[in-house]
Amino acid sequence: MPPELRKAHQENDKAVMQAYGFSLKMTESECVAELFKMYETLTQEI
Repeated sequence: MPPELRKAHQENDKAVMQAYGFSLKMTESECVAELFKMYETLTQEI
């Protein structure tokens, strides 16, 4: 992946993590697990 594109992805990931209130030290697996928990909570309320 070109360095500019990799940097853009990293900056986007950081912005999303901050928007959701996630720690920037979370692994990708931890992030996905938290997103699924949020999804489960939201879909149970429907």
